[in-house]
Amino acid sequence: MRSDCSLLRAAGPDDLDALYQFELLCFQEHHFRRDHVAWILDNDRALTLLENEPHGVTAAMMLLFEGRTCRVLSVAVAPEARRRGTGTRMMELAEGICRERRIPIIRLEVSTRNFAAIELYRRLGYRMDGVLYGYYSWGEDAYSMRKDLPETTSDARPPRLSEPEPYAMININP
Repeated sequence: MRSDCSLLRAAGPDDLDALYQFELLCFQEHHFRRDHVAWILDNDRALTLLENEPHGVTAAMMLLFEGRTCRVLSVAVAPEARRRGTGTRMMELAEGICRERRIPIIRLEVSTRNFAAIELYRRLGYRMDGVLYGYYSWGEDAYSMRKDLPETTSDARPPRLSEPEPYAMININP
């Protein structure tokens, strides 16, 4: 269960060691290489968010902004915190960030074998738009999925997340 002391914050280069260790914990067999995580943290078009609790990182999400599209590079939830809505909250947060930045499309790739993630994304309104054969370096296929966000007006605010005040928030927009 998530603590009332959760803090959601933007990660930076100083978080490389902790984020890479979290990557290894969450994706034991097929994880990003350390240099790839460093590239994401250093990239001006990327945003990495960490959910911290007093005992450490419990969730991470890596986003890459490519013109009018946001790519979800990774959503990671600590094994002991899974199946409790954290992934849903992180994806809803990504959608809120995209609305604030007026980015109408969110894309992601997911292993054809990651049934829990596929179901999560479908439940959130993402649709498959193709199969990427041999997408991953280890040869596994992926589904390409996307969600088109409705247009927002200039005075519209992003929707609230699933729970009231789930995080202590910081400004993550440039």
